[in-house]
Amino acid sequence: MSKAAIFWDRDNTLIADPGYLDDPAKVELLPGAASAVQRLAEAGFENIIATNQSGIARGLLDEATLGKIHDRLRELLAEAGAAIDAIYYCPYLPGEEAVVEQYRRDSDLRKPKPGMLLRASLERKIDLVASWSIGNSLGDAQAGRAAGTRTILIRQQGQGGQNSEELQRNPGVDFVVDSLEAAVEVVLKHAPGSGHPAAGKKTGAAGHHDEVVGTLHEILAFLKMVDRRAQREDFSPSRLAGMVVQITAAAVFLWSVFAWVFAPEDLLGNHLMRALLAVFLQLLAMTFFIMSSRAK
Repeated sequence: MSKAAIFWDRDNTLIADPGYLDDPAKVELLPGAASAVQRLAEAGFENIIATNQSGIARGLLDEATLGKIHDRLRELLAEAGAAIDAIYYCPYLPGEEAVVEQYRRDSDLRKPKPGMLLRASLERKIDLVASWSIGNSLGDAQAGRAAGTRTILIRQQGQGGQNSEELQRNPGVDFVVDSLEAAVEVVLKHAPGSGHPAAGKKTGAAGHHDEVVGTLHEILAFLKMVDRRAQREDFSPSRLAGMVVQITAAAVFLWSVFAWVFAPEDLLGNHLMRALLAVFLQLLAMTFFIMSSRAK
C-alpha cells in the first residue's frame, strides 16, 4: 500500500548552510525544523530528505563524510523527538567544476530533475500525488512538480528580488510561505481528513498517475525477485547475460513509461522507440535463457 511523504530539501530548509557543509560538527538545525518534521510524521507522512550534494563532485568532501553529516542530522532530530525516514542525495555535477572524475556528469537525480523523488517512490512505495516537496529554491519546487507532488517554497529574505506573488506565479510553485511552521500548516490544511474540499482528492490525471506508479512498483518487485533468484542459483555465462539484459529491458521500459507520463504528447515518437527497444531486449534476454537451459 502506498503512502504519502514530505520531500524536504536539506540546506537552508532543515539545517543551516555554511556553504558546502563538510564537517558533522557544523550541522545546525534551523529553528522549527524538528517540530515541523515531528508534526508531519504524526499526520501520517514519511519524512524524506532529497538533496543535491555537488560538494562531493567538487572534491570538498567524500561520501563517507556525507554519511557522518547525515548521522549527526539524525541525532539532532532524535534529541528533539523527530526522525527522518530516508535520505537521498545526488553527488554528481556536470562541467569543469567537478574535479572528481567519477562524479563529473549530469544525472537524473540532480534537482531540478525528479530522479531522487522517483527513486524514493519506487523503493518506498510513495504516492507522489499525495506527497509534498518543501524547499527554499525553485529547483526544489521544479523537481517536486516534475515528480507529481504539490510544492511549497520557503521564501528566503531577499530571494532574488522576487516577492511572494512573483514566486507564486512560477509554474512549479503551489504555495509560497515564510517559515517552516507556515509550510506545515499548508500541508495539514490540505491533507486528507482536514475538511478542505480539495484534500486527498484524486481524479483524472492523478488517478492515472497512481496506476502507473502501481505498475512501476510491480516491476521493481520483479527485479528484486530476479536478483534474489540469481543469488541462489549457479548460472552459466548465458544465464548471466540473460539476467543483465532482462534488467536492462525493465529499466528501458521504466524510462519509457515515466517519459510518457510527463510528456504524453510525444507518444508516437521517442516513447514508442524506447518501448520497442525494451521489447527487443526482452526477446534477447529470452534467447539467452533458452541457450542456458539447453546447455544444462
